[in-house]
Amino acid sequence: MGAISLRASGYSLCACTIALVVTSLIPSLSYGAGFRTRNFVVTAPTAMAAKTVGERAEAYRKTIAIAWLGQELPAWSKPCPITVKLTGGEAGGVTTFDFDSKRNAVADQVITVEGSLERVLASALPHEITHTVFAAFFGGPMPRWADEGASLLSEDLRELKRQDQIVAGLLSRKGDMPLAELFKQEEYPPDLLGFYGQGYSVARFLIEIGGRPRFLQFVRDGQSATWDDAARKHYGLANSRELDRAWRAWYMVAIRQSNGGDPPLLARAQSPEAETE
Repeated sequence: MGAISLRASGYSLCACTIALVVTSLIPSLSYGAGFRTRNFVVTAPTAMAAKTVGERAEAYRKTIAIAWLGQELPAWSKPCPITVKLTGGEAGGVTTFDFDSKRNAVADQVITVEGSLERVLASALPHEITHTVFAAFFGGPMPRWADEGASLLSEDLRELKRQDQIVAGLLSRKGDMPLAELFKQEEYPPDLLGFYGQGYSVARFLIEIGGRPRFLQFVRDGQSATWDDAARKHYGLANSRELDRAWRAWYMVAIRQSNGGDPPLLARAQSPEAETE
């Protein structure tokens, strides 16, 4: 599903489905089954669900960190709570972060996921775990388009194909933003699905042409300096406008001519044997 991110005073909130209501942000106190791993404390309606989510969260934490950072994350000083809400609907999730600006580090983080167990494991959970990897790398909030767009790449093929359809519709009706505007977006536009879809497509493009480490450095430099400088430094393009043109050309050739072929990033993003770039 698409994602919503809110940031204020160093506090980051990401809700990974527009269908989530406000009450879903509050962990249910009636869940009694729990499971503890090295880095997570899971609360779920059943012991089986808690154990399955906890073990899968650890596996995602390892493989996603290796794929993005080239190495596992150190063990967290305190485990991250995960609340699981099993429903018959699509998957959604929320991750909140409290950042310590003095240490440039995550001070606290909490995850809530909901949906059927199958969709939570395939979609919401890897998405939310990717947010924790990015938070550890940046030590603070990541630009919204990049945080959500790149986290979507950790989801399953079903979700990635849905995002490709969203992007196709967005571009066909000319509802997309120039990248210079997308990169600086701090408030959510009315078309949230389009915003997340465009962020996903741009992140996928940049990662495919330059790899994940370069993407992270591009985002870091764009956030701290200017996006034009970051485009020149990391992709050899004059500015964000040229990067915009390159993305659109890539989309026309690589995506439309593939006729909905499997996105090449998915297996590399989640495979334990994923090679770092």
